[in-house]
Amino acid sequence: MIGALETGRQRLLVRKGGIRDPRGAFELKHREFLLYPTIEHQEKQSIRPEFWGCFPADSADEAPRRVEFRVTAKTALVREIRDPEILRKLENHHIWTPEFLEKRMSYRPQAPTVVVVVRCYRLPKPVLHEVRPEEAGCKSWVPLAEPVSAEGAEPVLDDRRFRAVLGEITAVLGD
Repeated sequence: MIGALETGRQRLLVRKGGIRDPRGAFELKHREFLLYPTIEHQEKQSIRPEFWGCFPADSADEAPRRVEFRVTAKTALVREIRDPEILRKLENHHIWTPEFLEKRMSYRPQAPTVVVVVRCYRLPKPVLHEVRPEEAGCKSWVPLAEPVSAEGAEPVLDDRRFRAVLGEITAVLGD
């Protein structure tokens, strides 16, 4: 997924919350954040074929000992949704199959699905990070022992293109 965000082919996140998240539901704790490379719940068949090139070819079943931070994101818009049709209307802005999204929305149906529109920025150079045991698992937020600077990060989409994207998404989600 990060590959699609890093290239501007994906502009939003769809979150329910990790099983290790407090209350088991997603909560937007930070408006700006690094995108933490993970293999949790990533299956090629969940992604539309035109995005398979963004899926890491070397995905393993075991968690990596090191990850590389390349992208940071700023939240532009957050909406809770309960209607799967909305995600179909946003298909131009994400990589997932309709079947995956339907399954995701059906999981714990009492919890809303949260759409987070993000503007992504490429770090000037990748930052290698040693994964600590407490960072592993299904969770939305991973506190890092050492901060990673986003100084000098460049937007993936220029201002004009991002405004257009935000306008398209807002037209579907509403103000």
